[in-house]
Amino acid sequence: MKAKRISALILAALMLSSCFLFGCQGDQNKTTAPAVNFTPEETNDTSKIYDAPIKDLGGHEFHFIVRDGSAFSLQTQEIYAEAVNGDKLNDAVFNRNAQLAEKYNCTIKETKNTKPHTAVKDPILAGDYICDYIYGAARDLRSLVTANLIVDLTNLENINFQKAWYNQETMRNINIGGKIFYVQGDAIIGDEKPAWIMIFNKAYVAAVDPELNLYDVVRNGDWTLETFYNLFVQATEDLNGDGVLTVNTDRFGYIAERATNWMFVNSCNMTLSEIDAQGNYSLLDSPKQELIDVWTALRPVITAPERMVASGHFGNGEGTFYACQMSALASAGSWPFEYGVLPMPKLNKDQANYCTGVMASQFNAIVVPNTVNSADNDWAKNGFESGAEQCAYFLEAFSYYSMSTLAPAFFDQVVLTQGVIDVESREMVIMAVEHVVYDLVCSFSFGDINIFSEVGSNNLNNIPGTDEAYDTLVSLYESRVGAARTAFQAYLDGIAAAGQ
Repeated sequence: MKAKRISALILAALMLSSCFLFGCQGDQNKTTAPAVNFTPEETNDTSKIYDAPIKDLGGHEFHFIVRDGSAFSLQTQEIYAEAVNGDKLNDAVFNRNAQLAEKYNCTIKETKNTKPHTAVKDPILAGDYICDYIYGAARDLRSLVTANLIVDLTNLENINFQKAWYNQETMRNINIGGKIFYVQGDAIIGDEKPAWIMIFNKAYVAAVDPELNLYDVVRNGDWTLETFYNLFVQATEDLNGDGVLTVNTDRFGYIAERATNWMFVNSCNMTLSEIDAQGNYSLLDSPKQELIDVWTALRPVITAPERMVASGHFGNGEGTFYACQMSALASAGSWPFEYGVLPMPKLNKDQANYCTGVMASQFNAIVVPNTVNSADNDWAKNGFESGAEQCAYFLEAFSYYSMSTLAPAFFDQVVLTQGVIDVESREMVIMAVEHVVYDLVCSFSFGDINIFSEVGSNNLNNIPGTDEAYDTLVSLYESRVGAARTAFQAYLDGIAAAGQ
């Protein structure tokens, strides 16, 4: 179902790009929506059909307090746009909001903050209506949930979480105990923007093997850790011949970011925590054998001197492969070489699917503060039983129209930057995000248990040796699992009383 959804988004993106090409030229400073009408696709899939009645929301201003950051991956671009400017994401947001304003008689306001969960806590504790929605990292928002400041959306009449515009897999993993506090889906591009991919420099790969087609390697199921390792070792080059690989001078086999170790674990379809059929999580006292097997297979990759841990250098031509978030493609237009996109490598050929992970710092969600039910708000005159019902109703429409506008624009502008040059990369993008591996314990950073980023995170490799790599994994895990288990249980206890 995920693959079909992504394929549909890419098709919609291609259609959307032509709409913007002819609809957004001319005066870039105009403040009215261009003549672009986003018409929902005709479908027999009931999960994609929006069937809620359109209501007059009496001019209500839906206020989002959102996270913001200096990096593209941390910036909120999905909620508000002041005017069209030719940027596809910006214009999709503007047009979506204009349609919602026209159909529902409402407006959207956005307040950005680097720590929205901190900014809202005291006003909510005081019972003040401060906003309708908070958008931030789920691991930060959990403190508001356990303080009983967030609405449990489970039984609200005006929202249907079985619809396609919500990410079913994500929400199943982050909403536990039979309650729904966090919302993820097309409204915030929450499951694609931070997903991990592998980018490669085509010329450098061709220098290793002119006949090698990496896309066919992926299709055949042969894109594994071993294949990746052998390639990047061969692609490494000591350009000045001094016998030492030097940043800003030589060509490294692959460039990684600090979190890449954990993303490789996820790409091998592995997690720290276990979840049973009833949705109950658990942590073992010691790392499970399957996890140790994955880490053993990763040793050559993360200890290789041909690896550089530093973002930003791939675009300068200093690496053959680059393990990164999909949002890195936003800057790909400035790279002075031809590149391709692949999924992250599998553990081995026996692994059924290519998988990807999402960093905890960018595992975003939307929540509704319980002060939306304050008596001085306008939900009663709009015909709702509570402010939460009004927020749920609008979030449903907001998410649906985002599926038709925002998500295709994201794929067109960010993911498919090089689409005309490299059509095959589109197929790879689908594979890359088809199977997302979530680990609640790591996504919420319980007890600082995600120790993989700490092993070998210096500018080059730098685990002292293979034995130490194994010992570090086991000892660090065992030293922290108790604190992680305690923190996780405290969270479970907190949500058991929350949302009342």
